[in-house]
Amino acid sequence: MNSTFAPALHSPVPAAPGWPILGNALALGADTRGFLTRAYRAHGPVFAVTAPGVRLTVLAGLEANRFVMREGAGVLRSWEAWHANDVEMGGVRHSLISVDGEPHRAFRRAERRAYSRSHFEANLRPALAVAAEDLAALGAGERLPVARWCKRVVTEQLARVAVGGTARPSLDDILTFVQTGLMVTVTRRWPRAALADPRYRRAKGRVGRMVDELVAWHRAHPPGEDRTHDLIDDVLAAQRERPDFWRDEDVRFAALGAFIAGLDTAANSLAFVLYRLHRHPEVLARVREEADALFRDGPPTPEALGRAPHLHRAVLETLRLHPIAPALTRRVTRDFTFAGHTVPSGTDLLLATTVTHGLDEVFDRAERFDPERFGPERAEHRRAGAYVPFGVGAHTCLGSGLAEGLILLNAAAVVRTLNLHLDPASRLREVSRPTPSPDGRLHLTVRGVRHPAVSLLA
Repeated sequence: MNSTFAPALHSPVPAAPGWPILGNALALGADTRGFLTRAYRAHGPVFAVTAPGVRLTVLAGLEANRFVMREGAGVLRSWEAWHANDVEMGGVRHSLISVDGEPHRAFRRAERRAYSRSHFEANLRPALAVAAEDLAALGAGERLPVARWCKRVVTEQLARVAVGGTARPSLDDILTFVQTGLMVTVTRRWPRAALADPRYRRAKGRVGRMVDELVAWHRAHPPGEDRTHDLIDDVLAAQRERPDFWRDEDVRFAALGAFIAGLDTAANSLAFVLYRLHRHPEVLARVREEADALFRDGPPTPEALGRAPHLHRAVLETLRLHPIAPALTRRVTRDFTFAGHTVPSGTDLLLATTVTHGLDEVFDRAERFDPERFGPERAEHRRAGAYVPFGVGAHTCLGSGLAEGLILLNAAAVVRTLNLHLDPASRLREVSRPTPSPDGRLHLTVRGVRHPAVSLLA
């Protein structure tokens, strides 16, 4: 394997400066994309970052993304980054996110329909009903806790649409279980002692029982005239075909994945969209006008949501500035060279995929919120490797179409229903647990109800 993008080979890998002992852990945790972008500008497309007990070689920039797209499947794997999470959260041998090659494709084949855009289209009304329920509870003068509200709505939507369940009674347990597990086993920013905390152990037990009950119900009530197939049905069908591959714990973990999928992905992105819209009133006014038109004759179709130019571009621009997956961790399986550096087998990599989102040479005035960069006249995102909010390569997010659909639908429903106000003095503070989200201090105040929430479904 020889993919060289600079003339000098075997150059030493520069290290990003950091704190004693802590290394770059604080900077990575506070602003992953921003820190990696600054380090790329200072050190080039290959550099090293450190955290307690960890050293990662970083690949960053447009050519790095193209390298992963072209050659990543032959030289990288996900096992080391995710297997501990498989064990802690599901007790499984492997999962969609931890394996590569044919096993990864087998997981995707079984689970892709439930996370597809077509499944979202078929279940748009049940998803919209969740948003209507939560919007109906808000009146003038109340404060909407943005991140918490979005997690509540999106997690419930995916529970109903993907697995025919509900997350309402278990949301706090799901939050505690999923976020603690990921912070310990994947990002390693929390000590393993957190897994012994009684609150975490109780949450893990209750979530496990909830998922077991869901799977047992699906086994006893196969789909028929009264309901269509969902994720659990599809995985159970795959288990019947390949019981050697799909053990019972694998089915449970796939079902749990529906709750995880919304918690730290689409929900966080929706929170950033609501912040950006209300930070930029000129964009909000155009999106609100589109939302009113979208719901004028009943719930919109997914196609109509995607064709609403100001709404769609505002979401795409928010995902550029606040990507769901700002970086990916992989293990090198075969030596390769890149940008003048030899990267040996066994190296732990951090693929800084979204560094491109913050480069002026890729996006004009990259740190500016400018949805029109996605318009047909500019289309700045059309270069290969430039825009990758859902990851890059074989592990690109399976549910990206569903996630984008939910973000568009919920954003339109919120701005049509409520007149919300963001305090001009409010400052966005991000927290990563493990993916970036606005912190709990971000609130929007309800100034009035523009349309009754029930009218979303009329």
